[in-house]
This record gives sequence, C-alpha cells and structure tokens, in this order.
Amino acid sequence: MSIELDIRTIIFVLGTTHLMQVLVFYQQYRVNKTYRGIGWWLMWSTAEFIGFGAMLFRNTQGFLPLVIIIQNFMIISGTLFLYFGVNRFFDQKLNLKLMIPIVSAFFLGLLYFLFVDENIQIRSGLISTILAIISLFTAYSLFVNKNRHVTASANFLSGIFLMHGSIFIYRTVMIFFGTPVVNIFTPTLFNILPYFDALIVSLLWTFGFIIMLNQRLNAEMSEAKEDLQLIFNTSPDAAIITRLDDGKIVNLNEGYTLISGYSAEEMSGKSTPEINIWKNITDRKEVVRLLNEKGHCENFEAIFVRKDGTEITGLMSAKVIYLQGIPHIISITRDITERKQVEEEIKQKNEELQKLNSEKDKFFSIIAHDLRGPFTSLLGFTRMMVEELSSLSKEDLHKIAVSMRKSATNLYNLLDNLLEWSRTQLGKTTFDPETFALLPKILEVKELVSETAKKKAIDIRVDIPVDSMIVADLHMFETIIRNLVFNAVKFTREGGKVDIVAKTLYDNMVEISIKDTGIGMSITLVNNLFNIDQNTNRRGTSGEPSTGLGLIICKEFIEKHGGTIRVESEEGKGSVFYFSLPSAPDQ
Repeated sequence: MSIELDIRTIIFVLGTTHLMQVLVFYQQYRVNKTYRGIGWWLMWSTAEFIGFGAMLFRNTQGFLPLVIIIQNFMIISGTLFLYFGVNRFFDQKLNLKLMIPIVSAFFLGLLYFLFVDENIQIRSGLISTILAIISLFTAYSLFVNKNRHVTASANFLSGIFLMHGSIFIYRTVMIFFGTPVVNIFTPTLFNILPYFDALIVSLLWTFGFIIMLNQRLNAEMSEAKEDLQLIFNTSPDAAIITRLDDGKIVNLNEGYTLISGYSAEEMSGKSTPEINIWKNITDRKEVVRLLNEKGHCENFEAIFVRKDGTEITGLMSAKVIYLQGIPHIISITRDITERKQVEEEIKQKNEELQKLNSEKDKFFSIIAHDLRGPFTSLLGFTRMMVEELSSLSKEDLHKIAVSMRKSATNLYNLLDNLLEWSRTQLGKTTFDPETFALLPKILEVKELVSETAKKKAIDIRVDIPVDSMIVADLHMFETIIRNLVFNAVKFTREGGKVDIVAKTLYDNMVEISIKDTGIGMSITLVNNLFNIDQNTNRRGTSGEPSTGLGLIICKEFIEKHGGTIRVESEEGKGSVFYFSLPSAPDQ
C-alpha cells in the first residue's frame, strides 16, 4: 500500500465521519428545532463533508484552483458555522462585525496567492491562522457564555477547541519560521497532524454538543416540573360550615361554589347529603367519626360530585366548632383532581426520566469505555507515525494502516448502532413489512460473516426450508439476523460451530434459532441481557468489542413485528437465541 493511499484513506475516513455527523445533527435539528444553534452545527458537518470530499480531487488536472477554493471555503465556513452555532445555542448575538472582515480578508488573500502570486506557503499560513483564530473565539464563547446546567460539557468542549486552535497556532508559527509546505498527500508531520486532529476533535465535538443539548433538555424538564408543583400548591381552597349531625349548610365561600358548581342560593338551607355532593356517604360518616374521637380531621381524601355530575377528588381538613351551642363542622377542601392526575403524569415522567437517565448512563458508558479503545489505538499509531515515521518500513506502515482501519471500522460500527438505537428511541424508524423468502436473506448474512468465521475456523450451518416465507420489514430483519449471527461468531472460540435453524410454529409464526458453541453466559447476564440500564458488554473470544446495544435493538424490532425473543445459555457451553416473526399467510 502506497503512502499516498494511506493519506487518501485518512481523508476518506474524515469525509465519512462528517457524513455520519450530518445524519446525527439532522435528526437533532428535526427533533429540537426550538433550540438555536443546532442548524449551524448541521451546516458545519455538511460543509466539512464537502470540504474533505473536495480534497480527494486535488490531483485532478485542470481543476486544482477550483478544488483548492472549494476545499478551503467549505472547511473555513464550517469552522465559522461552529462558532455561530455555539453563540446562538447560548442566545448570544453573532459577532458579524468582527468575523466578516477577518474571513473576507482571508479569502481575498487566498485568491491573491492562488491566482496572482501563486504561493502555497503563504496560503497554508493563512489557512492555519484563520482556523486558529475562529477556534480560539469558539473556545472563549463556550467558556464565557455557558450556564450552570451545561458547565461540565461546555468546559470540555472549550478545552477541545483550545487544543484545536493551539495545533494550528503551532502550524502557523512553523510555517512563519520557514518549514516547507509540500503536497498534502505527502506523509509529513504537517500533513498527518491536522488530519488526525480533525478526525478526533470532530468526533469529540459531536458527542460534546449532543451531551450539552441533553443536559439542557434535562434541566428544562426539571424546571417545568417545579413550575407545575408551584401551580398546584397555590390552588384556591373551598371552605364550608355544616351542622355536625345532619350536614345542613350554614355558610360557604366563593371557592366552594367554584369547586362544587352550585351557587350559594342553590345550597342555602340544604344539607350536603341532600345535594348528593358526597359520592360515598360513608366518607362523611368516617369524617364525623374522626371528629367525634379527635375533634379534628386532616387531609381526608374523598370523591365529590359536582352539579354537572362530574367527579372531583378533594383533600379535606375539618374541625368541630360550636355555633350557639350546637356542634358544627368547618372544613377546608382543596380540589386535588388535577394534582392527582398530574402526580400520575409526574410518576410516568419520573419513570421516563429514570429510563432516559439509564439510557444516558449507558450512552456515557459506551463513550467512556468502547470509544476509548479505538481512540487509544488511533492515538498510539499516530504517535508512532509522528515519532518514528522515518524508521518505518512499508510493511510496518501497512500493518499500521490495517490496524487503524480496524479501529475506524469498530468506531463506524459503534456509531451505526448508536444512530440506529437513537432512531428507535425517537420513533423515527419506519415499519414497512413485506413478504420474502427466509433462506436467501440468511445466506446473505452468512456471506457477510464468512470472512470473520473463516479466520476463527467456525463452521456456520444453515437448516432452513427453501419454501419458508415470512412477513417482516426487510431492513429490521436484516438488522436482527446480522446482529445475532455476528454475536454468535464473536463469542465462539476457534473451531466452534454456529447453527441457524428455522421452523414454522402453530400460531402462524416462524421461529428462528441461532445456536453457538461459544463461551455462554451466566444466569445474571441472561436476565439483564435486554435491559439498557444494565452493563452487559463484554469482549468476544478474539477481543472483539461489544456494547450490548445490538441485542436491545433486536428486541425492539422483533416486538414491533409482534414476535418474541428469548435465550438459553450456560457458561462454557454456548448459547441459543430464539426469536419469532410472522409467517406468510399461505404457510
């Protein structure tokens, strides 16, 4: 593999990474349009994708000036969009009076030293300078304008932007002192460092912005809950005085007419049993009993019937008073119907928040644990290339490139699972079932995993009737079977076996099983396998990474079809995953 191909591959990975970021920010923009700044971040990822894509055409004859203009315009514009997005997210005005002259001067200088006095050295210095300036402005904006809800994530992003700006300050200084600028595909420190800086910091920015957005969402939900509680605590109370023995109404306030629906004239001279305001008259008898025993009753909950027949839940506190020597009841009743409903909603919201917190914890765990491995590998290899490049042979470079590709692939697979999972949580996954033959689709997945299986000498056997037909969403089915088969191979030792079997059940369902002779699972792990808030990730028999998200996605997709999934496993003896999907009507 040539060194030029290595550089192009890195640029291609950068473009692919920014394309995935376009998809991530597009979903965030659709869901959270009320928040300013997300649209600018979407424009950033789009501009960067176009800019790095343009780099791949640098050697196209006759179009080099145009490619240089597009490449630099998009990358500088993308960095500027980042800065604008940060300011808008914190409701700050765009500093156009400062930025427009700086950027305009840059582009005029770029055009001059491209067409009038062609000088790649000065152009590179200009690019590094403008990138450093905008990055430092962005770091400053994050640090100064952050609020208490996003302090940690904003400080983290500010540090990343500061590091990014420092790298380009370093480039600017080195160019100023005469470091030669060569073809961008030449593997010098000056070429390699910016590419890997762009790869690492762009991913960190993406995760940091999403975390910052989630922190703001959580804070606003908490504030909304506090506002609701304040409203309920300041609701008006209803007061009424009745005779203790028969419930005859003596006096009432305006709050009681509002809560009951009766006017004061309609209730005058009548008793509460007469107007049937108590849904259960036994509740009044219980209140009277408590008053006779203790002289007071506090926070007694009862159902009352309004004039229009609607029912309300009231929280009543009462005390015995004497009017002209006759015992009466003075009571204060608070309508807690809405509060009861809201308490139930709050309970549901709390359950949802607990689920969201569990999912957030899982998300953070993935970022902290599963991304660290590939990033550590990438950083290690970049350090090796930077410090030992001159002593590395082509074979060494090839091995490094293969390892870097493996780390990038792991990152891609992880991001793909995260994107799929986020789409299911947002309800954005389409469901379009169709009828198709089962065997060909299983064989396609077998072909996908065949290379990995061959390396581990794993025998994959398929036992599925040729005429077996199912009704399912094709994308969801492929996701299900791919995850389960890849998992089976992942957790099976060398020389093992994987069996894929299907049979038609009596209730118009097809049951598919994936059986392996792998390492198996404990009972505890099996019980927690499909819980997002439980840590079920572990490495495969060859050190393959695993997050546990794949199985959770499988369960959601299978249940979407009305099917079920279950697992039988024993440590050291392998596992069997069974799942069912609807069979075609003619089966």
